[in-house]
Amino acid sequence: MNRNPRNQIMHLCLCALLFIFPFIAFGQETDEVSAAETEFFALAVDENTTVDELEILVVPLTAEELSDASAAWQTHVRNQAEEFAQINLNLQKANKENEDKLRLELSAFVATSNATLEKYRTVLEAWSKKGAAPEDLKPHLDYLSALQTSAITSVDFTTLVQSAFAWLVAFDGGMRIVLGVLGVLVAVWTMMFVARFVRRMAQRGLDRVPTLSRMLKRFLATAVFWAVFVLGILIVLALFGVNVTPLFAVFGGLSFILGFALQETLGNLASGLMIMVLKPFDTGDYIEVGGSSGFVDEMSVVSTKIRTFDNQIIVVPNSKIWGDVITNVSASDERRVDLVFGIAYSDNAAHAIAVLKELVKNHDLCLSSPKAEVFVGELGDNSVNIFCRPWSKSDDYWTVYWDLTGQAKERFDQEGISIPFPQRDVHLIPAEGV
Repeated sequence: MNRNPRNQIMHLCLCALLFIFPFIAFGQETDEVSAAETEFFALAVDENTTVDELEILVVPLTAEELSDASAAWQTHVRNQAEEFAQINLNLQKANKENEDKLRLELSAFVATSNATLEKYRTVLEAWSKKGAAPEDLKPHLDYLSALQTSAITSVDFTTLVQSAFAWLVAFDGGMRIVLGVLGVLVAVWTMMFVARFVRRMAQRGLDRVPTLSRMLKRFLATAVFWAVFVLGILIVLALFGVNVTPLFAVFGGLSFILGFALQETLGNLASGLMIMVLKPFDTGDYIEVGGSSGFVDEMSVVSTKIRTFDNQIIVVPNSKIWGDVITNVSASDERRVDLVFGIAYSDNAAHAIAVLKELVKNHDLCLSSPKAEVFVGELGDNSVNIFCRPWSKSDDYWTVYWDLTGQAKERFDQEGISIPFPQRDVHLIPAEGV
């Protein structure tokens, strides 16, 4: 099939353009990227770039570019070191009239030189993070360290004092540190205030839950306080530029080590949490546990403080309490007072029972319901034992116990009812023939 030669030529040209165009576009795009990279690199090695700007500019640079940038900044630092050395030489040769002028010039130059050193460190840190070889990074670090040491030793004492004072009063020097410390102190005080406020709000919310024990409420409120405080401190440290990520790794390692070292303490902690959740007793209750008895004065996550009647404080580990039998005397609102009175076999038991019932009836703290029980409960070796069992509020138990004991003695004496004491009758049998 014959084709028009002109059409064939146009077809070939179109195919050639379609084949070459991607390479042209790719070349233009590559040139644009190269130009952008060159612009970033030029700004990264510019002496007029600030430290904050430099921290942003080094982000897209590669390790090779950062290596070149480090060399460029080393050159900047070396040039300034030469100027610094020249000013020191002029200061040694100057007369008294020019000394003050040169010292002022030297102090101003030190401020500029410190800024350049800070930029040099910024580039080296970025290079280190992006995989700089230690053998390539070490010459820069050694040069930087030696330069700083030599600069301090080469300055005369008067100039050094003036430079130190200028650094202390400068806002980017000593004043910055002072303001930072003050800021941290204010932040800590603020977080203490916020943590206390959050704890108070949490306490109000927990008070609305009647099923929780007072110990658990106190523990949760304290946990909320410390959680808010520690979290706030970490946020403050992060705002001041402190890298808090390693702290979490440190806490993780410490928790792993402390888990083995403080196994018994952790057992007390677990027992304390179980006591708080299951509530076998609460603060203010009278309990008997582990051979000790008294009122629960305070409880932490590891131990419980028990206050006895004579005001002694007994600290019992929570694991000992949870692993033992717990007797909570204050668990119920009402208690039965068990009293036993012994009378002689020659006395009238019914009369004694009537006297005791009258005493129980007239006592204001004895409850009418449940009904008190008074009866002959035992025929002992030396006495007829009458059991008197009135009921009272748990808080009035000992008052009722002591009152009825004293009143029964007085009434028995008035009614002629004797309270016998243990005695033995000894019979002597003479032997035969004596």
